[in-house]
Amino acid sequence: MDTSNIPTPALRILGATGLRISEIGCGCSSLGGVLDRDGEAEGLRTLQAAMDHGVNFFDTADAYSMGRSEELLGQAVRGRRDQVVITTKGGSRFSPAWKSVVDSRNMLVPVRKVLRPFKRYFNLLRHTQKQYDYSPAHLRNALETSLKRLGTDYIDLYQLYNPTSTDLETGEFIEALEIFKQEGKIRFYGISCRSAEDALLCLKYQGISTVQICISLADQEALGSIIDKITAKDIGIIAREPLAQGFLTAYTGRTLAEESARSRAEIRSRKRRSMQFEFLVKSDRSLAQAAIQFALQVPGVSTVIPCMVTPEHLDENLRALSAAPLSAGELRQIAEKALGFA
Repeated sequence: MDTSNIPTPALRILGATGLRISEIGCGCSSLGGVLDRDGEAEGLRTLQAAMDHGVNFFDTADAYSMGRSEELLGQAVRGRRDQVVITTKGGSRFSPAWKSVVDSRNMLVPVRKVLRPFKRYFNLLRHTQKQYDYSPAHLRNALETSLKRLGTDYIDLYQLYNPTSTDLETGEFIEALEIFKQEGKIRFYGISCRSAEDALLCLKYQGISTVQICISLADQEALGSIIDKITAKDIGIIAREPLAQGFLTAYTGRTLAEESARSRAEIRSRKRRSMQFEFLVKSDRSLAQAAIQFALQVPGVSTVIPCMVTPEHLDENLRALSAAPLSAGELRQIAEKALGFA
């Protein structure tokens, strides 16, 4: 694939942090999957090519592939650490039983192609084994382990992974995050929120620099007053899942969404919702590119972080910058269709 003429993303300021980050970042949630070990070399090459084309914001988590995503990202940025902004997340952990499954993943290599059609059920099982812990002791261990996997002595932005509204109300994690910041192990901290409403609970904490929320054609709950309140506090907004976990694109065969831990009913519902935006497809603009353009035009958004672990992802995502822009009429139609989601 010829990537020589891929557009270079512009830089935007991340809230009040002063960090200059690429408007299209790299989401690494699919990097290093247990059943996708044969794609790791391609993933590394894609991350390095993304850096070559101006992408400098990389989003991962210690829960992604049980830490393998962090390890691969660390390899990709080796020797280029000062050129990138790394964000990872902590606060989740898996049951001992699931850890045993992942620890034996090398034994799955000979049969991974046979197991791949069952990836959805594998992900459903994984989802049931995920737990959350925001105690100082757990966050300390999670941070130190992430630093080791990433091969760095500091993390630019450390985010809590999916705290509940109760967790956000109590804020017991703030002291630990402030200590990490004082130690120089993190530069800033933020919250990866379960919902747009949860993002509002972050506003009472002065130290929180960013919120990560879902913003896409199919997920517009944050638009309007919620976004306004966040930007009024000069908190950086990271738009997660701009392609709605694959419902707004299909790179090959099945969408990523069909391999997710969503129920069959929810998958059908979100497919119907996403299909309403097919009118945005043009000869010089795919639905995925329209979706990325939509998220980028939301006021206050510093970066969007679509999945980017294959050359096809890199090409499709960055070419959104040179595709036919959304017209005022199309934006009105998008807003009208979103009214029916409530």
